[in-house]
Amino acid sequence: MQPNDIQTALVSAVEEVLGTMCFTSVLASAEGDAPPEGDAGAPDLTAELHFQGRPSGGFRVGVPRSLARVVGAGFLGREEIEVSDSQAEEVIRELANMICGSVLSRLESKTTIRISHPEPAPPERGVRVAGAAANRGFDLGDGILTVSMELQEAV
Repeated sequence: MQPNDIQTALVSAVEEVLGTMCFTSVLASAEGDAPPEGDAGAPDLTAELHFQGRPSGGFRVGVPRSLARVVGAGFLGREEIEVSDSQAEEVIRELANMICGSVLSRLESKTTIRISHPEPAPPERGVRVAGAAANRGFDLGDGILTVSMELQEAV
């Protein structure tokens, strides 16, 4: 797998999942365009999961809480003010699951890969992973959705 293939699959997966499941679109996407951890607008809700097979690795999605409500409203078909914190967090976990699954199916459609249930990640861990196969921010207009995908070397 070439790094460019991973980036292309990631961008396509994010755009497709957000468009079809949350009725929102990406305004801009660039490697590393997410705000540094701790900045205003930096992710304070992060979901992570792990996958095993060929490839194996980890996947994280992070958003500011305000963006989680916007995305949650689109996903649930509700108004933003009707989306609770717990519902917004659940939607972000499901979003991580859907985007990761979409990326993996684009990269390795003929292999079986097991994906763990997405869990909240502690905020101190952040979203971006040094040396990850992909670290990318997506501007949704109401905030930045940050995605990180790391791959483990095949043994």
